[in-house]
Amino acid sequence: MCGIFGYINYLVEKDRRFIIDTLLNGLSRLEYRGYDSAGMAVDGNKKNEVCAFKEVGKVAKLKELIEQSTYDMTKTFESHAGISHTRWATHGTPSRQNCHPHRSDPNWEFAVVHNGIITNYKELKALLETKGFRFETETDTECIAKLAKYLYDQHPDIEFTVLAKAVIKELEGAFGLLLKSVHYPHEVIAARKGSPWSSV
Repeated sequence: MCGIFGYINYLVEKDRRFIIDTLLNGLSRLEYRGYDSAGMAVDGNKKNEVCAFKEVGKVAKLKELIEQSTYDMTKTFESHAGISHTRWATHGTPSRQNCHPHRSDPNWEFAVVHNGIITNYKELKALLETKGFRFETETDTECIAKLAKYLYDQHPDIEFTVLAKAVIKELEGAFGLLLKSVHYPHEVIAARKGSPWSSV
């Protein structure tokens, strides 16, 4: 029963402060769905760069962490896609490591926030480990981002929606998710399968 929230501004100039405040406000409204940790992924200062914030505790703790960061909050984006999450732990103890968003690799090529349960994540994790992926968390969510990267690496010309459908086809369980990628700037995929106790 986690809360997920995304925000896109497309061809409408907004600064990082406005984007982050919008995501924080969205999370605050969803905090009743999860309060052991919170996080978000927004665009960085350079092309193909992701800025991620993750903190244990309520959304207010995440806000404190962001306020302490050195990122330029006045930087403007003509187009931008951000995703955020407030967590109620189902896999893994509350920690910064287990907090969403989760990444496909150290460069954050794919980032995901997720509500629900992936029932076949152990099988997916075992498969991806044979392909050279190293897992950092105790969550079921991490396999989604790594699976997206694995499929993208096989077909780098694939459209984002086609890639997302291929990922979702391999996932079992009931869930909702938001998927962001540096390969598809200014886009977010929202998807749902089954009934993850909320709609996306």
